[in-house]
Amino acid sequence: MRITSIFAGLMVAAFAVASANAQTIGMAGTNRGFTSQASAALAKVISESTDIQMVAQTFGGSSVYVPQVSGGEIEFGLANELETTFAVSGTGIYKDRPQKDLQIAAVLTPFRVAVFTRADSDIKTLADLKGKRVPSGWSSQKIIDVLMRGELANAGLTYDDVTKVPAANVVAGADDFAAGKVDVFFFVFGAGKVQETNAKVGGLRVVGIDPSDAAVEQMRKHVPPAYALQVTPSPRNIGVDEPKHVMAYDYLVLTNGKVDDDTVYKVVKALHGNKPAMAKAFPGLGLFNPERMTKAFPGVAYHAGAERFYKEIGQWPPK
Repeated sequence: MRITSIFAGLMVAAFAVASANAQTIGMAGTNRGFTSQASAALAKVISESTDIQMVAQTFGGSSVYVPQVSGGEIEFGLANELETTFAVSGTGIYKDRPQKDLQIAAVLTPFRVAVFTRADSDIKTLADLKGKRVPSGWSSQKIIDVLMRGELANAGLTYDDVTKVPAANVVAGADDFAAGKVDVFFFVFGAGKVQETNAKVGGLRVVGIDPSDAAVEQMRKHVPPAYALQVTPSPRNIGVDEPKHVMAYDYLVLTNGKVDDDTVYKVVKALHGNKPAMAKAFPGLGLFNPERMTKAFPGVAYHAGAERFYKEIGQWPPK
């Protein structure tokens, strides 16, 4: 009995030492919405499949935490390719504030976004937003201002053509919509907030974009990497009542040059090998493609640890 107790004690002590020695790093995301769920899912999968303990850290918006990732205060974070380009170059919403140490770890997933309205609304196209109440301002999530301007431009509109209602971020905009304060809200596909809002108002409709070359070109004047992606009705695609097109662009896992190569290597390798676990932890990551973890981003560097892994699996150089 005493031998068993001693052995148990040694096992507990060994576990404690292992836990104490485990590396703990952060994954930044928003406090609600897609990036909240995605950052939590990535932290779970990476913690379970490596010797790294990753903790999801949440903020009011990506424009709050991206500078912290660049500055080395947080090891990893999620942001879209447009914001990343703005951040590294010190343009757009990061004008005169270049985040020069921001680096890419991986392309995570195509990001599908849309304007949503009530299923029984008379808003059928983006052109119908003229004169309607539309969330604006985006004080804690400034990138949404750029994206909404792209949506409006697709229909030949600007914010001057709508009634602007200030919202701090997309979650606040969705809450205002559910409360009847605005006529539409902007959100990503697959987020729990869309499902919640759908239930609150008795049904949603996605307001699709015009996929014509001319209309997409107008959208790209605000959101250069955006493209038109067709979506079809399905239980996951809430608000899609018929095939239509929405704005899409890529979401990235970001890091910084202060994170050591081995850590980044382990993280991207864990992502590459665990798509089923990622999709199970958060179905919104179901479009993640392990064979498409790299993409050329002029002016934005990949971390050396990520580059080492991509060379091993034949995904380097990015196309």
